[in-house]
Amino acid sequence: MSSLIRSVNGSRKSPYHDLSESEIESLKKDILSIDADLNIFVFNDDRANGTSYLDDIDVIVVRGNVLPDTSSGSAHPRDIMSARAVLAHEYYGHRKHRHTDLEPGDLEDEYRASRTAAEITPGLTTEERRHLVLDAMERKREMGVIPELDDFMRRILHE
Repeated sequence: MSSLIRSVNGSRKSPYHDLSESEIESLKKDILSIDADLNIFVFNDDRANGTSYLDDIDVIVVRGNVLPDTSSGSAHPRDIMSARAVLAHEYYGHRKHRHTDLEPGDLEDEYRASRTAAEITPGLTTEERRHLVLDAMERKREMGVIPELDDFMRRILHE
């Protein structure tokens, strides 16, 4: 049986970029800075084609696309969010909603992951929270829905 995959997409570094030991050490510090369980994360693992949460085995695969591609010139929140925000999206967004009715990759699932991570992840900067909220809003737009802002989202966008 193949693993269910939940992932962040965007114009980031290639998922086929092998993370170096120094990049992995930096990412481990990011994971600890958001109070996530380091044992849930595996690096450069080929069970997923990109950074993803695998529901059925409760593992987050971290691949090269966890890193933003600063050379792309994109202003899209999914492209510019920090690696720490991506890790929060997977851990506090997807993992928190493990075994729910939404299918992995469903835009509503992606919206919920970014929105949830923005609000509950400890240790994120205001800018990282803002990028996650903007990503959530983009997910709604991709669904053809005008995003409605709740009080938390409004506060983060206007800080």
